[in-house]
Amino acid sequence: MSGLLRSLFVAGLLIAGSNAPRADALSAWLDNVAACAGKRDLSLAVVGFEAGQQVLSRTQADEVRLAIESRLQSEGRIRLAASADVVRIKALRDSLNLQKPGEAEAQIRRAFDGDASVFFTQPARQDEKASFRLQAIAKAGDCKATSEPIEIAIRTKPGVVDVDQVMSKAVENLVRAAPDLRRVDICPFAAASGYSACSAALGERLTLALDAESRSADRILRARPLEIRKAAPGQCAASSDAVTTRGRFEQDRNGQSWMELEFRRGDAVLAPTGRNRIPVEGLGCDPTVRPFLEHVAATAGSDRARLALLPAASPFAKGRRLDVRIEGKAGTKLYCWVLDSDGTASVVLPVRGEADRSVLRAGSQSYPYDFGLGDIVLDAAFENLFACFGTEADLPAALRQRWLKAAPSASDDAAILQPDEVLDLIETLRAVPGVVEATAPIVVR
Repeated sequence: MSGLLRSLFVAGLLIAGSNAPRADALSAWLDNVAACAGKRDLSLAVVGFEAGQQVLSRTQADEVRLAIESRLQSEGRIRLAASADVVRIKALRDSLNLQKPGEAEAQIRRAFDGDASVFFTQPARQDEKASFRLQAIAKAGDCKATSEPIEIAIRTKPGVVDVDQVMSKAVENLVRAAPDLRRVDICPFAAASGYSACSAALGERLTLALDAESRSADRILRARPLEIRKAAPGQCAASSDAVTTRGRFEQDRNGQSWMELEFRRGDAVLAPTGRNRIPVEGLGCDPTVRPFLEHVAATAGSDRARLALLPAASPFAKGRRLDVRIEGKAGTKLYCWVLDSDGTASVVLPVRGEADRSVLRAGSQSYPYDFGLGDIVLDAAFENLFACFGTEADLPAALRQRWLKAAPSASDDAAILQPDEVLDLIETLRAVPGVVEATAPIVVR
């Protein structure tokens, strides 16, 4: 993104107030769980569905549990206990050479030791969606909290098994190559010559394979925990003692898809898969490899009835003033930025100290005029992407502070976010329940 455009987008700022936080359904349920447990910051043992349920396959049930755990962790107030499937542990514990009588039972109890255990009840399925309720039982067994129905998309198409086999084999080889493995930091899959939605989908499959290893009965009963983390921005480019992933996705000129994966510890390469041809149909992703701005626009979770961006011209003539009409549901909180083709970005809304100006009113609003900003004269040729996230409730506190830290203020320009930080923010924001996106190219000729 050009320095000129950044300075234009943050010019003419005024001072305003802030918004009061609004809790979403999951936060409200967590408040009820906290009331049961008698504490706000919770340790939860997410058990998931009953082993005998027939609504979802075992793989689908594990996927749903991982998705719920990710949502809970995004609240910023949850620690997950090392819970696992009791049926699997009971089936295997007798074959393990435990040194002390009762050790298996003690380790199982520790694995489920939390302020509350969370069960998934009343499962139902319609096409490619599953619905259920979260039911938390307090540690003392004297209180429970049940959520409103939750709906999650599930994988139903063929092809996932083949990808999962590659991932599972890679994890198996990793454990064999590094028997002392205690932690893996997951880096995003890269796409050759651009960006693809299948990179994120492959990252999810790798996470599931590592999660299955971390929950294995052998690890739990022998007290060999495996911690799985999403690598922090900037961490993947550095060499460290932590085991990190390096994945690559490619679509060739014949439309065939390929992946390769390796793990690294410092300069050592562990458990490389080599280049594997994979079917991507079952992943539910578009394998097309695109330039950065096209990729962001193509993968945005758009719903024009909830949020739309309409530039006054396309392209704008040099010397004209920027004017983008923003339409959406009244009360929607906006988090907007400008992205450049090199992968960098600058936040434009909200302005620090003026959060109330970034809440949509009934009817349309014009950027920058209706947001307390001065004229932005487009006096240079460029191509950027104006993009907004919209939420009815406030973002989780940690994510909101992260966004505002990069935002402009009445006296300071916005920070220039680097590509790895931008991609991480996109992934994190898209995971927020109920978020909607809108994008619009800003082209000046």
